[in-house]
Amino acid sequence: MDLKSIITGTSLCFLASAGFSQKLLTLEESISIALENNYDIKLEKYNVEMNENNVSRAVSGQAPSLEINTSFEWGYAEAETQTLGLAPGEANNAPVELDGTSRDLLLQPQINLPIFEGFRGKYRFRQLKNTHRMSELQLTLVTEQTITRTVSAYLEVARLQSRIAIDEENIAISYDRWQRLVEDAKFGTTNSVRRLQAAVDLKTDSAHYRNTILVYENSRRNLNLVLAQPLDQVFTVQEDILLSNDLQYGRLEEEMQISNTRLNLSLMAINDVTYEVKISEASYFPRIQGYANYTYFDTEDDANFILSNTVQGPNVGITMRWPVFTSGANRIRRQNSQIKLDQQKTALNNISLNLERELSNAFAQYMNNKEQLRIEVSNLETFERNYSKTREDYALGLVDASDLRTAQLNLSSARNRINDLAYNVKQSEITLLQLSGRLTK
Repeated sequence: MDLKSIITGTSLCFLASAGFSQKLLTLEESISIALENNYDIKLEKYNVEMNENNVSRAVSGQAPSLEINTSFEWGYAEAETQTLGLAPGEANNAPVELDGTSRDLLLQPQINLPIFEGFRGKYRFRQLKNTHRMSELQLTLVTEQTITRTVSAYLEVARLQSRIAIDEENIAISYDRWQRLVEDAKFGTTNSVRRLQAAVDLKTDSAHYRNTILVYENSRRNLNLVLAQPLDQVFTVQEDILLSNDLQYGRLEEEMQISNTRLNLSLMAINDVTYEVKISEASYFPRIQGYANYTYFDTEDDANFILSNTVQGPNVGITMRWPVFTSGANRIRRQNSQIKLDQQKTALNNISLNLERELSNAFAQYMNNKEQLRIEVSNLETFERNYSKTREDYALGLVDASDLRTAQLNLSSARNRINDLAYNVKQSEITLLQLSGRLTK
């Protein structure tokens, strides 16, 4: 290996170290930025606000209303009128021809007061409250999904950041071996084959390191995308992330039945359709409404015997509408509502069964990852001792370079497996926290 290759290989380590000296972005900060910037969350908040406004007696049709009816009409007419004689035997009067313009003005403010609507307003109001709660749960679901994506992207950056440190240490070991052989070659205590093999190993480790850097940079850009911030934002992440260590299947299952967002959304959907059934049943009842108005009516007609007329005064009354026959439309609406209710109950059973499967699989994966991590951690000391012993034997000439390289790669692989499994455990924890409804608590 020439001097240029050495400088290139070692400068990569310095570049990575310089990159890692940037601002530390914690997991909590990442989640906070994602929740603030995520567009899906912003859109869902608008839905929550609108549905909150809709929780009103006025929207449900239970509140009084005031309306003003007004009209103005102008026209021109030609009329011919003939009247009967008033005295017995008197001939009919001669026809009278009239023509001229006419004007009608109506002004009528009216208050409408719903008295009875077959409980339609009552169930409509409850449905509006249920819809508001559903929009809040939908916001929670989007929030959970955003947190999950953020944590997953963050953990991937942390995993690769740790792997870079492992690769750097591996390069340092290979470089040290190569440099020793270069020095030994000056005194003729080593052969060219050993020196060339060390150079090949160093180049291989450097190429692997550069590939890790590339994947790391891509994962960091992906995290920036999730956080909705500039893709070239440079930062480091924390690697010692602690989540939850008291995850027990029985407790997770109980919490899932109570707090899982998807399950609660399905239950709310059943409530919504139940109210829809009640509203459809209200169509069989009469609708009674009271009203009070004040009427002002003024008319002028030049083509009439009554040239002008003005009527004004208050009125009160009650109206009742009772749909006796609707050609089966009410019955069909109720049947369809009942079908939708059965459909939502079936969907609830399906969601419940799928959640049980997801929880069981996720917990099994979580336990397997923890056990594999425990085994790899317990084996790490063996790989470290084996490498140290092989390195000593190599210095004494008892083993060749291939044995030392194998021990080095075994140690590096063991460290990478521990690193990967540690973050796999954390990914499994996030899945379990989301399923149990703990993620946003």
